[in-house]
Amino acid sequence: MTSSPKDESLDSISRSLAQVVRLTSSRSLFARQAGAAGVGLTQPSYALLRILIDNGPLPMGALARGAHMDLGMATRQVTSLVDAGLVTRNPDPTDLRVALVAVTAQGRREAGKLLGVRIGHLRRALSGWTEAELDQFDRFLTRFVADSLATPIDD
Repeated sequence: MTSSPKDESLDSISRSLAQVVRLTSSRSLFARQAGAAGVGLTQPSYALLRILIDNGPLPMGALARGAHMDLGMATRQVTSLVDAGLVTRNPDPTDLRVALVAVTAQGRREAGKLLGVRIGHLRRALSGWTEAELDQFDRFLTRFVADSLATPIDD
C-alpha cells in the first residue's frame, strides 16, 4: 500500500501523540512531580483542581465531564478534596438541588506548587526553543485540540 506524504505526517503525528499520552498519563512521572512539589495530589485530583481553577465553580456533572471521569469517580475524588480542604461543595443558589464545587485558596496553592514543577520541567525541556517557536507551537497545539474536539470520531 502506497502512502502519501500527508499520510506519513499523520502517522508520525499519531505516534508522537501516543508518546505524549503515555508521558502525561504516567502515574510514576506524576508521583515524581507531586513529590518534587511537596504535594499529596493524585492525577485525578489535580485534573479536577485544574478544571475548577480554569473554569470556576462547577456542578458535579460538568466537572466530571470536563475531567473525562464517570460521575462516581469524580464524586469520590471531590469528597477527598473536600476532606483535605482543597475544594468546597455547596448548594447552587439558583438551584438548590445542584451542588457547586469550588476550589479553595489552599487548593489553588497546592495545584500551583505542582504547576510550578511542571512549568519548570517544560522550561528546561524547551530551553533551546526560541520565543517564536514556543508561540507557534502553542498556537498549533491549541488549534489541534480545538479541531480534534470539534471533529467526530467517525463519519
